[in-house]
Amino acid sequence: MAEAASADLRLPAVISDHAMLQAGKPVAIWGWADPGAQVKVAFLGTDSSALGEFTTTVGPDGKWSGQLPKQKSGTTGHLNITSNKGRSLTVNDVLVGEVWLGSGQSNMVYTIDGKRGGDWKNPEEVTAIKQNIVIAQQEANAAHPPIRYFLVAFSRVDQPKDDVAGNWVLGDSTNVATFSAVAWNFAIALQNKAHVPVGLIISCVGGTPVQSWMSKETLAATSVGAEVLGHYSQAIVSAQAAQVKYVADLKAWTDANPTPQLQAQNALSKPIPKGFYSAPNPKISLVTNGEPGCLYNGMIHGLAPYTVRGVIWFQADGNSNYPLEYGELFQALIKEWRTEWGEMLPFYFVEMNNMFKSQLKPVEPNPLSLIREQQHSGLLQPDVGMVAAIDVGTPNPHFPNKKPVGQRLAGLALRDCYGQSGQVDGPIFKSFTIEGNKVRLKFDHADGLRVRGGGDLKGFAIRGSTGDWVWATGKIDGQDIVVWNDQIASPAAVRYAWAANPIISVENGAGLPLYPFRTDTNSKD
Repeated sequence: MAEAASADLRLPAVISDHAMLQAGKPVAIWGWADPGAQVKVAFLGTDSSALGEFTTTVGPDGKWSGQLPKQKSGTTGHLNITSNKGRSLTVNDVLVGEVWLGSGQSNMVYTIDGKRGGDWKNPEEVTAIKQNIVIAQQEANAAHPPIRYFLVAFSRVDQPKDDVAGNWVLGDSTNVATFSAVAWNFAIALQNKAHVPVGLIISCVGGTPVQSWMSKETLAATSVGAEVLGHYSQAIVSAQAAQVKYVADLKAWTDANPTPQLQAQNALSKPIPKGFYSAPNPKISLVTNGEPGCLYNGMIHGLAPYTVRGVIWFQADGNSNYPLEYGELFQALIKEWRTEWGEMLPFYFVEMNNMFKSQLKPVEPNPLSLIREQQHSGLLQPDVGMVAAIDVGTPNPHFPNKKPVGQRLAGLALRDCYGQSGQVDGPIFKSFTIEGNKVRLKFDHADGLRVRGGGDLKGFAIRGSTGDWVWATGKIDGQDIVVWNDQIASPAAVRYAWAANPIISVENGAGLPLYPFRTDTNSKD
């Protein structure tokens, strides 16, 4: 802000120079001042014309708030905040457009240059990252107006904070490589197709479970809350024990190898002890970042009620240790954030990407498949959409090709929020029937169902009521798929792409991949 905030008149960090205000909605503005003071907020155009204002009285807790009237997209100006105590603040270079909140864990953290999200050694990935940087720089240079970006600083605290740390920046070729890759690709697709200014508020931390992004009260109200708290307590005890052991082992090794010569001589036969997660930096923070409520307290609560259009979310594998808890927790988070903002915000999320070793067996029980299935529970809430990433990942969990993910998220927003048509949902399993020795599978969003690249169906497994899973043969029949295996006379269940890094083959006419699924949903593997 052009004028320094005085002690008795303060704004939250997100209301600052270069801020974007949400178009088409009453705009929440709030801050702090002396209890009982009168505060006036005015939005003035570039020619100082009045675009909206309100006056309010500061409450006993020192907080004031109000709403500016709806503004038209593309409007520019500045905010003028004054107090009857003689204080004033100015927020310069304010633009009205579409504001989206992006949150989650490492694949939302992951920046275009890859520096936040991975240690890149694979030559193909390094090349891909370099290409991504060039493309993003070209997009940033062509974006008019520039994408506006507010990165919430990391804050893990025990109690809800009334503010966050961060500042708005204008995306250009000099800084775009440091932006969240998913969020950037979402924003640029949205701006190019809806022709609206776009602002991003990004609040995310790698390696985090969903419960760290919700309040402890919301967690406690779920049926799994007590178990989640128990898991966390056990994880802290284990982490502390591992840290103590690491320190003792390191001292013993150093005592036995006191000189660089001895250390080099014995490094192979008696290697230096490894720290908790990775040496030489024990990362107990990866556990403490999972403390229920801690990131909600430090990085979400202080953003509300900043007016936004909706939320994009990429998180789930942080709950892989206890995957069957995820569905209820995810729905609880969606509902809490909507309550926090006071409206039914559109909420779009990414089903977890493929990662780790490629699939070899017809079915490979793993926590990621269960997590993906649990993520679908989010669709039980209204105005929630999901996009696939099962076809863009690599063995590295932090895959560099984030553009399809951002574009798919933008597709949902363009249809649901901006009235554009198009097939933006991937095919998703609906039901099945057994027809003799065959199983007929039905799907939603299956227009133009086809095998990607042609050839035979792959990735389907089938079995009877007993026995092992075997690969299935299949055919596409309109919007259905029929599968069988001549060794299975009486099939009972089918699975598709049931592995951490599965074989896939099916897409719809928009090129969107079929989501992994299973018909035997009562099984816990």
